[in-house]
Amino acid sequence: MKSASVTLLLFLAGMILLPSCKKPSDANDENEHEAINKLELTFRQANQPDRVFIAEDPDGDGGLPPTRIDTIRLSVGQNYSVSFRALNIVSGVERDITPTIQAQANAHEIFYVVTGLGLQVVKLDTDSRGYPLGILSAWTTPSNMGTGSVLIKLMHKTGIKGPNDPPNIGHSDLELPMRIEIF
Repeated sequence: MKSASVTLLLFLAGMILLPSCKKPSDANDENEHEAINKLELTFRQANQPDRVFIAEDPDGDGGLPPTRIDTIRLSVGQNYSVSFRALNIVSGVERDITPTIQAQANAHEIFYVVTGLGLQVVKLDTDSRGYPLGILSAWTTPSNMGTGSVLIKLMHKTGIKGPNDPPNIGHSDLELPMRIEIF
């Protein structure tokens, strides 16, 4: 009877302690996320200097409002090659998360939802199945001046990504509105 009690006590202790064990973090785990607290959009045109527009939120989602959200200012009737760069900055150390997004392309998609302008955005890069990714895109501005906005959404879509998904499929790793001025 005494050995049964000891066995039961050891079993119960094990059941209490086992849940406190944590699986070690795996940098290649597509469900492992770091906060994106800086975004850079780089606009390129032939024979022109690059134009970089930035949004920063040092404390991440929630808490204090972003400290910087640039207005994207583009010229009328122009074509731009645009690259998306997501960063995590902690204690002054900057880590580019974009290669991780690219490595996990089958589970991610970046959306550019334009409001108030005739701006056209086309994603140029794809995942291994040929589904859109959006780290690289082409932006064509309208022939008239105006203001509007673009909602930039990085969607995490493990196991559910399709070739023509709307921007509300999956869960959002980043959702950031930026003002646009066409002059």
